[in-house]
Amino acid sequence: MEIVVIAFLILLLIVVVFLGYKLLRFLFKSKGHTVITLSLCGIVVLIVGVNHIFFKKMQFIPSKIYPDLYLIKNPMKDKNELETAIREFVMETVNQESGNLEGPTKTATAYQPLRFYEYSKSWGINVFADAGTAYFLENEEDPSGFVVEELSMYSDLRLATFQMGLCENAQELYCGELIFFNKGEITNTEVLVIQ
Repeated sequence: MEIVVIAFLILLLIVVVFLGYKLLRFLFKSKGHTVITLSLCGIVVLIVGVNHIFFKKMQFIPSKIYPDLYLIKNPMKDKNELETAIREFVMETVNQESGNLEGPTKTATAYQPLRFYEYSKSWGINVFADAGTAYFLENEEDPSGFVVEELSMYSDLRLATFQMGLCENAQELYCGELIFFNKGEITNTEVLVIQ
């Protein structure tokens, strides 16, 4: 059976190479075809470049399984801008949560801790490889079985964590510790006071 599969894959490879060769011969058959082909390639590169630079916005994608997990798709390259965006998102989320909490339920333990990871997704069928952090948007961690998927495997993609507690100096206020990471290492720690 394995020989049949290998033979089929070799035959498929030969067909793809042959069709690619025929396509290239057609595209560069004459100067007119060459000019049109190179013009179309240039337009495609320009469109992809403009789309990537101007239209890919950073997104915070919440996990459907873990309410404290957010994946950041298309994170900003500048670390200061990224940290500012995460800080603003944390403040907005905490303020929204505090609006939903009233009276005795409004304690530091009632606030959900937050985790931020960079969005990543593997391409193709990877039997023994990692699926990426996108796996955790709709799936729980799977520490056992044929393929292991745990969030701890992606510590180099961890961007920040946030945890609430009572402020040391003012017990009537809540403070949150926001820790930023770069390739698994702590780069910056901030204390945010929540009103």
